[in-house]
Amino acid sequence: MARQQQAQLTPKQQALQDLEVARAALAHHAALAAKDWNPKAMISHSIERHRMLWIGGAALAGLAAVRLFFFSGGGANYRRDNLGPSAKKSGLLALLLTPLLAYGRKAALNYGAQIFQSYLHQKVSPNARPPGRV
Repeated sequence: MARQQQAQLTPKQQALQDLEVARAALAHHAALAAKDWNPKAMISHSIERHRMLWIGGAALAGLAAVRLFFFSGGGANYRRDNLGPSAKKSGLLALLLTPLLAYGRKAALNYGAQIFQSYLHQKVSPNARPPGRV
């Protein structure tokens, strides 16, 4: 019976019916792609596949954080003796690196603010283009 209906359709009606079927398939595949490319899903799949690498990375990050917060240069003046590095060398390095770190921090904050602004702009009006892009 369905074949009889298809035989009675005009070419325009058949094309519209095929278009509707293609749209439905596209919507289904787009939903599957959005689910697979979701950052939360990607990270969870990565953690499942590479569990030991994530554990090792977390351990290294924790070690770096502990060293940064607990063993920063505050106690270095008490341990300094004649064999240690001179204060002039470390002071020169600090003078050179301080402006670079400030510029890097400013650039990172500006970039993060721009991404956050475009994210909010997309959430408020999904049809609008992100600011600053043509």
